This record gives sequence, C-alpha cells and structure tokens, in this order.
Amino acid sequence: MAKNKDRVTAKFGKGYAAQLMAFNIQKQRIVDLCNVEFDEDLFDEAKDYSSWHRALAGKEVWEGIVDALHNLWGNQVSHPRKYLPHDGPPDDGLHDWMKQIATAPWWRDVLQVSASQSAFNAWFSGRPMGKAKVAEVKAAVDDWWARLMAAVERAEYASLARDMAWSKGSGRSARSIDSYFYTKVVEEDMAVTDARKLFVDMHEKSHRYHARPIDLADPQDPLIPMDTTDAGFYQRHFEKWFDQMHEAGYPNALPSIPPDFDAKPWFEVKRWGGAKNEECPKDLNEVLYGMWYRVKYQRFWNAEMRMVDQTHEIVEVSDDGEEWRAANEREVRGWDPGTELFFRGLHENGDGRSQHEREVDDLRGKIKRLRHTSQSAFKPEERVLAQAQLTEAEKRLGELRR
Repeated sequence: MAKNKDRVTAKFGKGYAAQLMAFNIQKQRIVDLCNVEFDEDLFDEAKDYSSWHRALAGKEVWEGIVDALHNLWGNQVSHPRKYLPHDGPPDDGLHDWMKQIATAPWWRDVLQVSASQSAFNAWFSGRPMGKAKVAEVKAAVDDWWARLMAAVERAEYASLARDMAWSKGSGRSARSIDSYFYTKVVEEDMAVTDARKLFVDMHEKSHRYHARPIDLADPQDPLIPMDTTDAGFYQRHFEKWFDQMHEAGYPNALPSIPPDFDAKPWFEVKRWGGAKNEECPKDLNEVLYGMWYRVKYQRFWNAEMRMVDQTHEIVEVSDDGEEWRAANEREVRGWDPGTELFFRGLHENGDGRSQHEREVDDLRGKIKRLRHTSQSAFKPEERVLAQAQLTEAEKRLGELRR
C-alpha cells in the first residue's frame, strides 16, 4: 500500500481478480456490482471503468476501489445465490435465461454440446434450432445448474457455520448458534446425537476450511481444507462445546415459535412540530408543520428476528385536531429527518445544522456583539442604533424559540 498525494493507493491481488472473473465472467458485471456500493455512498460516486480495469489487472489504484473489490469477493464467497438467476433454467425461453449469465461462445465451451458454434449462436439470438439439439442443450444446462446449486449450498452452509460460530458469546439473538440448535433439538425433535454431529461439522467448516468463489465454468465444492492435523482433538473440543450448550438449555436461544400476544391494533393522536424541529440544512417538512396525525400501531411476529415487533402507520391527518381526512402519500411518510442531507452537510462544509438552528446561532452571535456595541460605542447615535437592532434581534430570537 502506498500514498499518492492526498489519497492512499493499493493493489488488488491477481489471484482474487481471477476468482472474481471466474464467477462473474465479464469485467463489466464486476464494475456494475461494485459501483452500486458507490452509488449508495453519501460521500462518493460511481467510478469509471478504467479504474476498475486497472485494479483487476493488478495495477495500483485508489484503495477505495480495492476495498470494493474485496467486499464483492467476500459477498460472492458467502452468498453466491444473490448473484445468480432466482429460478432455474426454464423449458421455454431457455436462451434468454442463459443470457443473464454469459454469452453464446462461453456457454458452448462450457456445455460442450454437438451444435456448431454458428448454429448455437443463431439459436442463442432467437432463431430456431433442431428439437434434438435444443433438448441436448437443455439437458446440459440442467446438469450444469445442478452442479452449480450443489456448490452454492456448500458455500451457504459454510457461511452459516461461520456466522453461527462467531455468534458464540454475543448474547441472545435469532442468529445465535443456540437458537439454531434449540430449533433443531427442542422444536423439531432432532436426536441429540445427530445435532452434536451437525454442530461438530459446522464448526469444522468454520474453523478448518476456507472458501473461494465458485468457478461458473466448472462448478465444484468451493470449500478447501486448511489442514487435516489433530482432527480428533478438534472433534472432541467441538463435542464438548455442544454438550455444554445442550446441558445449559441453550441459554442464548430465542424460540422460533411465537408466544401469545395481542395483535389487536391501537391508535394514537400526535402533532408534528415546526421549523425548529428540522434536523438537516434544508426544511423538508414544511407541508407538515403543526398538523395533527393519527397513528395505527399493531404487533406482529417477526420470524426473522424471533421477536414480537410492531408496525406503525400514519392513517389520518387534521389541520385542527377536529376534522380528519385520509393521509396522502407524503403525509404517510411522516417527518423526514433528512439524515442524508445532514451528513452531506457535515462532509461538504462541516455544518449539518438546520436553517432554524443556523438562524438561532447567528442571532445569538449578533446579540452578543450588539450588547457590547450598545454599551461601549463612543458616539451616542451608534449606541442608540445598536440598542434598536438589539431589541429587534432579541424579539426575533424569542419568536424562533417559541
């Protein structure tokens, strides 16, 4: 890693780049996926293709580019399914489905079907091909997809195992290893011996294997053992961990079965504030100032978090608290804190204050100066003018504070 004037530069390893290419096939796909991260960044923007091209070639670039590539690599190792078609290969429109992944030459090289490249290219672009040839392609794609999904399941299993292992000692949560095995043993009646074997296997995958991105041209098990020494020691150690957790009654577990709770909705009436309640440099909520609103609350079971949660929805508004109407789209969104604008203001000029806060602060400074001038100015007329301006400024400050 080196420093280039005001920015830190780094290199992305060529081995990592090759693995990213093996899973994504095209550089443009890698660029598009990484640029999403910059598009969502409040303080940055998408980078041009040449920067990514240099990084993937092992050249020195800004470290933010390298970080984004490493993040993509890690995500595609742990969650490859997110980057693949949601459904498997269809019978109808197969070539359109295949286009989501790669071009015709790549597919023919991978599938090794008997159709000539020109015939395959023509079919891939939407022209007809013999039924037997199409059936051969479909069978080859189905076989490829089955091998790919087997590799994906292994990657996801290892990722789950790592997350579970790292959750140890982090307290009660839906994603704790206690919750996972509480559900297996207590709620689903898995035999304790089978659960112990599963626990040991998951921890071995977490501690003794590392994963790499799947090569789409030849999908295989992405897990690679780091070492095979002392296997018996590790197994006994992991078994002891499981037995301690089981005997303690899975202390950090949250049940997946919801408890009894009152799901009946209830309503509360509230009122929005005004300019002094804005939280960013722009007044985003002027249309809501002083309005009354009715909120509907309702409890529900959050299965992902294994907890009783609640929703809230603004359903009605009123100008006077007496006459009510259905809330429109803007009113349903409620008060906008302007978080993005707040942080952008801090980033660009070190000031995330609202217009109201800035005016109050400016008036305080002005009042302090005018008080000094009204008491110490040499000329009487200057003291009189300062006193008049002071009275006006104090009046305005009082209005803003109301």
